[in-house]
Amino acid sequence: MIFIKRKTFIIKHLISVILIFSNSLFSQEISSKELINRMLVSVGKINTLTYTLKKTERVKNQLLKGEQDVKLALNPKKAYVYVQSPNKGVEVLWHEGVNNGNALINPNGFPYVNVNFSPQSSHLRKNNHHTLHELGFDYIAGIIKNIMNQSGSKFNEYFLYEGLVTFDNRVCHKIDIDYKPFRYINYKILKGEDLVSIAKKFKISEFMILELNTNIHSYTDVSEGQNIVIPESYARRTILFIDQENYLPVVQRIYDDKGLYEQYEFYKLKLNPIIEPQEFTRHYPKYNF
Repeated sequence: MIFIKRKTFIIKHLISVILIFSNSLFSQEISSKELINRMLVSVGKINTLTYTLKKTERVKNQLLKGEQDVKLALNPKKAYVYVQSPNKGVEVLWHEGVNNGNALINPNGFPYVNVNFSPQSSHLRKNNHHTLHELGFDYIAGIIKNIMNQSGSKFNEYFLYEGLVTFDNRVCHKIDIDYKPFRYINYKILKGEDLVSIAKKFKISEFMILELNTNIHSYTDVSEGQNIVIPESYARRTILFIDQENYLPVVQRIYDDKGLYEQYEFYKLKLNPIIEPQEFTRHYPKYNF
């Protein structure tokens, strides 16, 4: 009996050594560029997602935390969000091109009735870096692709592969994007532009632009010819944990020159699950609209 137990222990130990060795070999063989390209391809294959998002965002020099459960479908974009914190019980339902483009909100409190707001409204944007439009992985993929283009021949200098890590019981590749040229520049607003359109044009954070320019009070509070300050790129430093199985960036840590700017962690991620159409309607029995 002792011999059998010892034999079992040795076999388990050998398996662990083999796995560690094979992972080590794999981590040495794969390049940062190959990993990023695989990530971009994987993001492009997403049709539906469900996940729990834990986020940390810096607002007025304070790190604010939140958690929400998300159902997401693409083409057209549809989303259901259940807020766990800081306002537990709030529900958000949004279907691109439906309800005049507005999101239906169950505030789970005052005014005690469902309300409709644009995803860009101050009610939904308050203390949030992003809107419903940025749910999922398309947004971060666009940012990373833009940083790749900005890096040019210095890609391998800025994109550093740092081996394997574990997150949510999953093995991930760690990429550290140390974008040294990060800086702020002056920009003159063109006709018809606002902070949202400027951020989209340069693949930068509209929330960061708003906070940098203290004389601006909203995303549309600008005019042609006005001079503002913007970041030349989205981040000074970005750390990604890319899932070894599905190549999605399940951890995203974004830093500016002051420190941590935002962090997003995707738990319980399910890729391309079947989501019935009624789950994006207010009449779904598990919702409280």
